[in-house]
Amino acid sequence: MKQLKNSGAGSTNNLTKKPPQGGGVPVQKRQVETVEAFARRTRTRSQTPAQTRAKARVEKTHQEPKDRPRVKLSDIHFPAQTGNMAALRFSLRTLDALCVTAVILISIWSGYIGINNKAVLAPLAAGLTGAIGFFAALFLVKAHQFSPAETYGAHMKKVMLGASAALGVWLAIALIAKPDTFLPDALAISGLLATTTLLVLHTIYYIWIKRQHERGQLIPTIVMLGATEAARRLIEENARTRELNILAIFDERLSRAPHNIHGVPVVGKIKDMLDWDALPYVDRIIVTLPDLAEARKTAFVNQVRKLPNRIAFVVDEFENLDHVQQRLTQIAAIGTRDISGKTFSGSAVFAKRFMDIAISGTALLFGAPVLAIIALVIKLDSPGPVLFKQQRQGFNNRIFSVFKFRSLKVEDEDKDARSQVTKGDTRVTKVGRFIRKTSLDELPQLLNVLKGDMSLVGPRPHAVGMHTGNIETYKLVDEYAHRLKVKPGLTGWAQINGSRGPLHDAESVARRVQLDIEYIERSSVLFDLMIMVKTLPCLLGDRENDR
Repeated sequence: MKQLKNSGAGSTNNLTKKPPQGGGVPVQKRQVETVEAFARRTRTRSQTPAQTRAKARVEKTHQEPKDRPRVKLSDIHFPAQTGNMAALRFSLRTLDALCVTAVILISIWSGYIGINNKAVLAPLAAGLTGAIGFFAALFLVKAHQFSPAETYGAHMKKVMLGASAALGVWLAIALIAKPDTFLPDALAISGLLATTTLLVLHTIYYIWIKRQHERGQLIPTIVMLGATEAARRLIEENARTRELNILAIFDERLSRAPHNIHGVPVVGKIKDMLDWDALPYVDRIIVTLPDLAEARKTAFVNQVRKLPNRIAFVVDEFENLDHVQQRLTQIAAIGTRDISGKTFSGSAVFAKRFMDIAISGTALLFGAPVLAIIALVIKLDSPGPVLFKQQRQGFNNRIFSVFKFRSLKVEDEDKDARSQVTKGDTRVTKVGRFIRKTSLDELPQLLNVLKGDMSLVGPRPHAVGMHTGNIETYKLVDEYAHRLKVKPGLTGWAQINGSRGPLHDAESVARRVQLDIEYIERSSVLFDLMIMVKTLPCLLGDRENDR
């Protein structure tokens, strides 16, 4: 007995004592180890300490109490204003091109004046050649990419590399061509000045864009449908590149889904997303289900296809780790396999916004006397404020306040648009009837265009809660929300095709939506200019629509 106690054969946890039989020595029996226990013990022994610690962290992450509440949608913060990074890149390239061209032309002008009687052609040819070289070099080194994860040093290194290459090629071309006006010193000095200008400009760009990135205002805002492996890999890659602002994940199988995937909360089902106040500020909805889950994918799309938000699939190639970074960049730039309509390039977005600011600003400046006269006449005609503000549906169904000259009596104002104006409506004032017929009541919306809530051309913004008869207008046409994929406009394709004013029946709503979607598909700067040119004759010749 003494020998048994000192043998160290095992602890009391591994031994079972039975009562002695017939006064004999107690029998000690070892418990039989289960297969699961053996597998755990041998697997742990075969792992390195680093693997064991990593596994413990993963297991700790997935050990979530069943009764722990999920993150509330109201607790998720989202940027109320977002910019278009592609349009910003285009504008910065344009600014760089203008500044570099100006610096080069000015710096070599004095050196070339009077050389061989070529006072203008010589500096112009030399300067434009150098400017084109600098612009091409910056484009090739992707100096305007401005990735959120890029450091200041890495960015300036790209700028220096592009500028040095451009200067070297410029001088090499001049040495090979040897024009009769070749002045190497002038070219070298102008090239160095252009390089310095670029370094200063890109320092300013970097500081400003970095602040915007930190606020989430230049990064696409994303939600995901499906707490899947593809979602996990995309989130992991995004943690490194920070090209997307992933707010949340929604999944119909919520009881099986984790509470979060690498910090991105799994918050609810698709119905919860549809009722979410932040949905208008979501740039893209990414469906992360593999092709094998075709039925679930179809069910997801059927629930969200009527939204104005862009919808894209993460295709099966994403399941391969080599494609993760490429796929993430595609989502940040345009989208994966996009199923929800036309996308617009950065140059198109920039051109449209530039035109909006230039024309609306000029119209407000030179049209101020006309606006003042209209305001005075309204004030003399009936008591009440000159301007009327109403909540309207904007881009992605974002709500904004639209400005109009007041055309209804104050006591009859209908800010919810439950009763649209009809022919001979007694609510309309005397002056109101004239300014509605000529659409002069819409002129204050130039302020909305200047602010960026609206564009000069686009689908007309409808009032929040607008009714056609006794039914909310958006319920009459399945594709109604697709007209909200672009900013609303002061005029539009529908307006010059006869669809103006109130919508009194389902047929008129369907026609308006059809024309608005047709505009979105055909949208371009030239198309917008054509619509603006045709707007005035259409207004003067309109005798059918009630305004």
